[in-house]
Amino acid sequence: MRSAQAEVRPFSAASGALLALSAAPFAVVSAQWAAVAVLPSICLLSAGLVIVQKPRVGRALATMGIVGVLGAAGPLLSGNPALALAALIAALVALAAMWDVVGRPGTRRPLLAGRAYGAAVAALLFWTTAALVRPLHPLLETIPVAAGFVIAAGTGFSWAVEGRREFPRRVGVLALGAGIAVFVAVMVAPAAWPVASAGAVYAVAAVLALPRVSRFEVEPLGWWEPLLGHPERLLVGTFLGLSALGAVLLALPVSAAGERGAGLLDAAFTAVSAVCVTGLIVLDTPVAFSFAGQVVILALIQVGGLGIMTFSTAVLRVMGRRMSLRHEGAAASLISVRDRGQLVDSTRRILRLTLVSESLGAALLLPCFLLQGDAPLQAVWRAVFTSVSAFCNAGFALQSDNLAGYQSNPMVLHIVALLIITGGLSPVTVYAVPSLLRRRARPVPVQARLGLVAAGVLLAGGFLLLAVFEWNHALAHLSWADRLHNAWFQSVTLRTAGFNSLDFAVLQPASLTLAMAWMFIGGGPGGTAGGIKTTTMAVLVLSAFQIVKGSPRVGVFGRHLGEGTRHRAAAVVMLASVTVIGAVVALQLTQALPGIEILFEVISALGTVGLSIGATARLDEIGKVIVMVCMFVGRVGGLSLLMFMSQRGAPLMAARPEEEIDVG
Repeated sequence: MRSAQAEVRPFSAASGALLALSAAPFAVVSAQWAAVAVLPSICLLSAGLVIVQKPRVGRALATMGIVGVLGAAGPLLSGNPALALAALIAALVALAAMWDVVGRPGTRRPLLAGRAYGAAVAALLFWTTAALVRPLHPLLETIPVAAGFVIAAGTGFSWAVEGRREFPRRVGVLALGAGIAVFVAVMVAPAAWPVASAGAVYAVAAVLALPRVSRFEVEPLGWWEPLLGHPERLLVGTFLGLSALGAVLLALPVSAAGERGAGLLDAAFTAVSAVCVTGLIVLDTPVAFSFAGQVVILALIQVGGLGIMTFSTAVLRVMGRRMSLRHEGAAASLISVRDRGQLVDSTRRILRLTLVSESLGAALLLPCFLLQGDAPLQAVWRAVFTSVSAFCNAGFALQSDNLAGYQSNPMVLHIVALLIITGGLSPVTVYAVPSLLRRRARPVPVQARLGLVAAGVLLAGGFLLLAVFEWNHALAHLSWADRLHNAWFQSVTLRTAGFNSLDFAVLQPASLTLAMAWMFIGGGPGGTAGGIKTTTMAVLVLSAFQIVKGSPRVGVFGRHLGEGTRHRAAAVVMLASVTVIGAVVALQLTQALPGIEILFEVISALGTVGLSIGATARLDEIGKVIVMVCMFVGRVGGLSLLMFMSQRGAPLMAARPEEEIDVG
C-alpha cells in the first residue's frame, strides 16, 4: 500500500489552494460586514477538505465560495472598476481551472506534496494581490493573509513529517525557509503587515523545494529537473531570479547615493528594466544610485543582455565539466543553436563578439568624454558603462539627460549607434557580414541575409522620415550636419536601444507614430534587441506580396520559406498585438494619463526600448507594476513563445477536410 507521499491524486494542489484561501473572504469586507464573509469562508474550507475524495462536491462548494467572495467584495469593487474587472477575470480563470483543467491526469500530484504546493502558491498570490490593492493594510485584511501562510506552513509540515527520510534535502530547504520566516517576523514585530508578509519567505521555499511528478510518470522528478529540462521555464526562471536579486541589491543603502535607500518598488523597477535591457527609469541613475549601485545595474544589464545560459555554459567549460543532456538541450534552445555539438563554439563566439565590441566601444568613447570635460576616472567609468549599455541595447546612461548633451558631438552618437546596431543583430548575422562583403563561397544563412536587409530598410527609412518630420521642429536648433547626425542616431535607437539625443516629448505626432511602429518591430532574433524582430516582419511582408502576386510559395534569396515559419511569424505578431491592447487597457483603467503617452509607454516597455514621453515619471505603484510586467513579458515572452512553438508535436494520423474561410 502506497503512502500519501507516492499517492498521486487529482485536485491535490487545488485542495491546498482552497484551504489557504479559506480566510480570504474576510479580507474583502469591512469590519461591520464581517458576518457576510462567514459562509464563503466555510464553503472554501469545506471544498479544500473534500475535493480530493469527492471531486464533484468539492468543486460545487468551491464554486459557491468563489461566487460568495465576489458578492462579499461588492462594496469594495463598486468604487474601483479596474479592480472589479481583475477580480472577475481571476474568478473566471479559477472556475475554468476547477472544472476543466485541474482534474486531467497530466496535472495530478502526490497528495501531501500537491496540497502543500497549492497552499504555498495560493498564499503567495493572495499576499501579492493584497499588497498591490491597498497601500495601507487594515487588521481585517492582514489576519487572513497571515492565516493563508499559516495554513500553507501546516500543509508543508504534514508533508515534511512523511517525507523526511525520502527527501531529506527538500525538507531541509523547507525548514530553512520556515526558520528565516520566523526570524524575519520576530525582527519586524509588532508591525502587523510586515509580520504577516514574512510568511512569503516560507512560501517561496516551499514552491522550490516540494517534489513534482512528471506528466506521464509517478516518480518524482530530480531537484532542478522541472527548470533545467524546459528551456521556457529556464529562461523565465533565470530572468525572474536576476530581477529579484537585483531588486534586493539596489534597495540596499550602499547602492543609494543619498542616506536612504531607493525603496523596494523603485529598486525592483530599475532591476527589471536593467535585466530586461529596457532602460525605462523611475529614478535618475547618476543621481539616485552610488557607484556600487551603478555597478549592480551594469552587471544586470550585461547578464540580462546576453542571457544567463551563455555565462553558465562558459563557466562549465572553463571548469572542465560537461552539462547534462537536459541542460545542454535547454542552453542550445536559448542561444539558438540547432547543433548541440556547436554549443560551446557558439558560446565562445558570442562572448568574443561581446568582449571585443564593448572594449573597442569603451576605448573609442573614452577620448570623447575626456574632451567633453570629464575627469579621467569619471570618463573611464562613463565610457565602460555607456559601451556595455549600448551593446546590450539597454538605454541606461550616466547623464540625467541621457545623451542630449552630446547632440553636437557626432563621434559619441555614431560610436553608440554602431554598438547598438552590432548588439541588435544576432551573432550569426554579425559574423556573416565579412562573408557577404568578401563574396566567399561559404553560403550565408538566409536568416542573416534577411535580417541585414530588414535592418537596413528600417534604419534608412527611419533616418529619412525623422529628418523630414523634425527638420524644422525638434531638430531646428541644430546645424544642418547635426540634424543629420541626430536623425540617424534616433533612427538607430528607436527600435530597441532607448538612448535619446532629442526630447521625445516635443516630437511631432507623426514622429511618435513612426517611433511606435519601429519599437514594435524591434531588432534581430538572437541579439540583445526586443520587439517582434525584423525577420518576423520581413516574413509577413513577403507573405503579403506572395498573396497579392498569387504565387503558391514565398521565395527569398533562392530559398522557399516553410509554412511553419509563416505561421510562427503570424502568431508572434498576433500575440504581441493582443498583449499591447491588454496592457494599454490596464494602464487606462488605473492611470490618469493621456492615451498617446500610455500607448507609447506600453510599446516601449514590451519592445524593451526604454523611450518615454513623460508617462514613466507619473506612474503610481500599480502603474509601475504593470510596466514592470510589460518589460518582463517583452524580454522573455517572445523568446519563450518561439521556443514553445519550435517543439515538434506528434504527427496527426488522420487529417480533417479543408475549407476556405473569407478573411480581410
